[in-house]
Amino acid sequence: MVSTWQDSDNGWVPGSWGQPGHLQNPTNVTRLARAVSCEDKHHHPQIVYYQAGIGTGIGLWNHVVGGGTGMGLAENVREAYAFLASNYAEHDKLVPNDSIFLLGFSRGAFTARTLGGFICAMGILKKKAMAHFYALFEDWERAGDPAYEPMFFDNYFEHHHDVKKIKPDAKLAKSKKDRDVYLRHYFELLLELGLTQDVHINCIGVWDTVGALGIPVNPLLQRVFPGLPSFVRTYRWFDTRLDSDVKNAFQALALDERRFPFSPAVWERKPDCTSNLQQVWFPGSHSNVGGSYEDAGMADITLAWMMDQLAGNTMAHPEDFRAHEWIQFDEEYIKYWSDCSDQWYEKHKQEHYKGWARGKVYESNTFPQSLAGQETRVPGRYHGTDYESGKTDLKRLLANTNEQIHSSVRARIDMGARGVEPDWSQVFPHGLELRPLVVWLWRRMIGSGPRVYQPQIDGPLHGWKLVDGHSSHADPNWEINMSPVDSRPAGLKEVQWVYEGNGKATNQAAFKAMPEAKLGKYERRLLEKDQRMADKVEFTNNRWHWFRKDERRPAHGRTF
Repeated sequence: MVSTWQDSDNGWVPGSWGQPGHLQNPTNVTRLARAVSCEDKHHHPQIVYYQAGIGTGIGLWNHVVGGGTGMGLAENVREAYAFLASNYAEHDKLVPNDSIFLLGFSRGAFTARTLGGFICAMGILKKKAMAHFYALFEDWERAGDPAYEPMFFDNYFEHHHDVKKIKPDAKLAKSKKDRDVYLRHYFELLLELGLTQDVHINCIGVWDTVGALGIPVNPLLQRVFPGLPSFVRTYRWFDTRLDSDVKNAFQALALDERRFPFSPAVWERKPDCTSNLQQVWFPGSHSNVGGSYEDAGMADITLAWMMDQLAGNTMAHPEDFRAHEWIQFDEEYIKYWSDCSDQWYEKHKQEHYKGWARGKVYESNTFPQSLAGQETRVPGRYHGTDYESGKTDLKRLLANTNEQIHSSVRARIDMGARGVEPDWSQVFPHGLELRPLVVWLWRRMIGSGPRVYQPQIDGPLHGWKLVDGHSSHADPNWEINMSPVDSRPAGLKEVQWVYEGNGKATNQAAFKAMPEAKLGKYERRLLEKDQRMADKVEFTNNRWHWFRKDERRPAHGRTF
């Protein structure tokens, strides 16, 4: 599991600007890793490998150079892969192979997806081949580069004289358009030599992957060094489409992230891909969704959602559930973190944020990152990218992304919850940000209260209409019956967001509707702590009851 939260050896944030030091707030990757049971009810071991993300070490160098340029990505990918290669085991027909789950947030999500792409291309190397792993990684990374000479097979044959000397076609190795064919042939030769294992990834679960082409470069560094690109391109996966060797892919996306370099990398599923893809938009900025803010109200919701996906609680066919294919969590973990949030609200006198979907939505586009400008996110309207030139293909919208909107968006709109607000810990005199002070003084002068949450009005959902049978959601209305108007005994009408356009011919959507995501067991457990809201939301959310049969027999593979 890969996180961009904190240094694995030091979770303390030193004091600055006269403020005392404090513990770092954990991301959802960290919290989820702690929620994984050591073994499931059939004594199936569940092994967690936790890795600090890029740019998370303590100190200016780590944050600006590591986090700002992606330095360390390749090392993180190689270390995580080495762990898998040392521990992964194939089994026979009676006992299934070990299960692999790759998780990450932000740049850690990019790392997880890069690692997943490498595993899908090359499998899991056997221990006897790991001495040549670096050469193989370079060959994969630079496949199609006409200036690169592949290294792995020559290195391997130099040390092993008694094996058949077979190599991929050298012409394919240098052809960008034949990259996929070359890598497939490369993998088949590794299998023939007995150097790798053909594996499937059970799941890649990520919170808000940023950067369509790679790690976003810190905008401050770009201004100091004008020659720097917008993204680090040396380390990348070649496209955002999924491989069928990834059985499940889940991504929680942040509606209200506005930093220009933090464009989301939305997955695209090609027509012949069989992966189960779920991508859901939640209220909040990048770290609201992935965690690490003091107010964890929104992060609790995205944590519960991801736990439901990884536990198999939202399977389309619950009768196909098999314990070894999913993760078993500590059942009390959601309650524990929700109680921590409630205690924080009471301690800091922030009762107006207490309750399901009411958590504070932070403005993340603060100085100096605001120097790069801002960009509103556009669910359902992202374009494909040319991965050689780095340019956006404005003629092709991403298709088969299976984007959905979480019910917390609708609830937040109808209850009149607060809109995007500043993180006052970053505002002068605690930090360098001055704009929130000016806005606060102006709103006080004109007698205006806090803004309410309305992403459908000149926000990320502009052009999308909430369709649930009610005439309008333009104004907050706590008394609205959130159940669809025309519910029938045979089943509730599905709530969805329908794209009507924003008046610009160039801003079309790849599809005309985004359904509301279905709530799973852990999500309902969190929601039911706010009984008033639960009464309004649960029966609106179509098919919220989930059933699964007990598996027929124990399975003693392992989960990574």
